[in-house]
Amino acid sequence: MRTNLATKSSPKNADLQDSWSIADTAAHFEITTRALRFYEDKGLLKPHRAAGRRVFNTDDRARLDKILRAKRIGFSLEDIKQFLDVTDGAVTETEELLRRKTSFESVIARLDNKRKDIEIIAKDMQDLCTVIDNYIESAPVSGVFQFAEAYDAMFRATMDEDFIPV
Repeated sequence: MRTNLATKSSPKNADLQDSWSIADTAAHFEITTRALRFYEDKGLLKPHRAAGRRVFNTDDRARLDKILRAKRIGFSLEDIKQFLDVTDGAVTETEELLRRKTSFESVIARLDNKRKDIEIIAKDMQDLCTVIDNYIESAPVSGVFQFAEAYDAMFRATMDEDFIPV
């Protein structure tokens, strides 16, 4: 259950409206509180503090969602930081911005290729699932039952007549 850390009557706490604790945020994103602290140590997250506790607002959660999405598709934390430094305005030197832009364009091209590969593999797997479904529907006896019948026949052949189950 999400904890609302703000008091509704205090305008001073307006920034804390709809804020989540570290435990609530970790549970929502299915990660550990340790991971959240690690992302903060790496400079990827900057949650606010209330009474010495980390609080994550809507913007923090959107940023975390972006970080986790990038991780799922293979970006390192350093790659993610490079991107976030630009979006945060921490990088303003023209030469460095142009260098990062070139790097980002290269990444975009690789992501487009991965997307195409994923779509092709997903289609192939879907087609294979259809073939399997059709085979199972048309097969007179499934392979598992064939093996079970063969085992039962071999078992009965080696059993003494007094011990063969009816």
